[in-house]
Amino acid sequence: MIGIIGAMEEEVEILKQEMTELEETQIAHTRFYKGLLLGKEVVLLQSGIGKVNVAISTALLIDRFNPDYVINTGSAGGLQPGLTLGDVVISTQVGYHDADARTFGYEMGQIPGMPATYEADDYLTDKVKSVLKTLNQGSMEGLIVSGDSFIGTEAQREVILKDFPHAIAAEMEAAAIAQTCYQFGKPFIVTRAISDLADGEASMTFDEFLKVASKSSSEMVRALVKEL
Repeated sequence: MIGIIGAMEEEVEILKQEMTELEETQIAHTRFYKGLLLGKEVVLLQSGIGKVNVAISTALLIDRFNPDYVINTGSAGGLQPGLTLGDVVISTQVGYHDADARTFGYEMGQIPGMPATYEADDYLTDKVKSVLKTLNQGSMEGLIVSGDSFIGTEAQREVILKDFPHAIAAEMEAAAIAQTCYQFGKPFIVTRAISDLADGEASMTFDEFLKVASKSSSEMVRALVKEL
């Protein structure tokens, strides 16, 4: 079974419409959709926005449904030159940009007692790379960072890049998913599409391009599920 997590309705709706034998369950605030996607058994969930919401949802997903793999889909703000709206970003690592326990000797972004970053699963990463060769889709792989703020100004963007100069994208859930999967020993990958460039135009761009990003990320997830 494959677990697929999106925060917003727009980020899961396309995949939900393509599922068959659909069973819907709500646990706490989270909607779970169990069924078949391309003949593969999946559980798709809409977690709600932010780290706490998605950590709860991911823990429920793993505890109740025990997926073999966890995939995070949705949108993100691009941080690196060369990324354009609709491009797909793939995690090699995931971390927090808003955690700071450096006073106690930890790295920026590191939760005490946890790794500084969380490594995406090698098998899933290789599958994504293979899938990308078949898609006419711009992409970039690397570090994706998460925090409980929408990055909508150049000043916010610069703060993140000062601490994480190699981060390729910022969003609000992936690191919490990664940390939860780490705790449960579940392989994960994050594959998101760029909805904005995390700058002064981000809020306007996000509203305009969320549907485009959702379509791009859903196509990537669909192709990945087919290969698993």
